[in-house]
Amino acid sequence: MDDVRDVEVRERTVTANGIRMHVTEAGEGEHVILLHGFPESSREYARVLSALATRAHIVVPDLRGAGRTEAPASGYDVQTVVSDVVGLLDELGIQRTAIVAHDWSAFVAFELCLTHPARFSRLVAIAAPPPYIRMTRTLAWAMVKAMRHLWFQLVVATPGLGPRLLSRGAQRLPTWILRFFEVQRIPDDDVAAYLAVLREPARARAASALYRHLILPGFGAIIGGAYRGRRLTVPTLILFGAEDGLLPKDAMTVSPDDAPDLSIEFVPGGAHYLVDDQPAEVARRIGEFLELPAAA
Repeated sequence: MDDVRDVEVRERTVTANGIRMHVTEAGEGEHVILLHGFPESSREYARVLSALATRAHIVVPDLRGAGRTEAPASGYDVQTVVSDVVGLLDELGIQRTAIVAHDWSAFVAFELCLTHPARFSRLVAIAAPPPYIRMTRTLAWAMVKAMRHLWFQLVVATPGLGPRLLSRGAQRLPTWILRFFEVQRIPDDDVAAYLAVLREPARARAASALYRHLILPGFGAIIGGAYRGRRLTVPTLILFGAEDGLLPKDAMTVSPDDAPDLSIEFVPGGAHYLVDDQPAEVARRIGEFLELPAAA
C-alpha cells in the first residue's frame, strides 16, 4: 500500500482459497479487516489506515483481481470471494475480527456476517444499501433516475467490450467512473495507480467479470428480496455520503426483524467514494462504532 504515513506497515503475500493475495497490515490489538471497492484496491484505505493503526491491528487485502492479488480467469462471484476472505483469515490465524467494506465488497461482507456470524464482531458498510430495502414506488422512480449515471455498469459487465474500454487507450471510462462520483478530488497518483492496474488485460477481464457475476447480481438480490428471512445479527453501521444521491434516504429503512442492531449515518461532504472524500471522518466513525481504544 502506498502513501501511508507515520505508521509501520507490514506487507506480505498469502495463499488463500487457491490464490495469492497481497495483504497490508499495521498496528496491534483488535483485528479490523478493510475491504475495498471498485475500481480501487487496498490503496483506497491508506489514510484511514494511518488513522486507525495506532488503535487496532488493521488488515487490508487486495481482493481477487485487484491491486497486487492474483487475477484468475474465474471466481468473481460472491461465494468465491467470501471463501477468499475466510481463507485469508484462516491463513492469518484470525478467529474473530471487525469488518469494514466499501462499495461492492459490502455484498461480500453482508454474506460473511450472515454465514459466519461468530467470526465477525461488527460490520461497517460504506456506500452500499442495506440488503433489506423494500421496493416502493419512490425507490423505483429513484432507480430509474439513477440509471442515467449507472449506465456504465452494463457496459463494464459486457464481455469483450467492458475489458477493452477499461484497459485501452486513454481509459476514459474508468477515469470517468472515479471522477464523476467523487466530491473531494481523489489524488491524481491514486487514480493513475488504479488505471495502471486495469491496463493489464487479465485484471480488466477480472473487473468485467466482477460486475457480471457479483455486482449486478448483488443489486438484483437486494431488490428481489433475496435477503428477507436471513437475519443479520452482527451489529452493523452503514455509512453513506450525504451527497450520494443514487438512493433516497427514506429507502434505507430496515426492520428490526431483519437486522436488530443496524444503524445508518450520512456523512457530510462525501458521496460514493466516501473513503476518499472524507478519510478522517470515516476513520473517526469507524473507531467510534468499533469502540476501539484511544490512540497509544
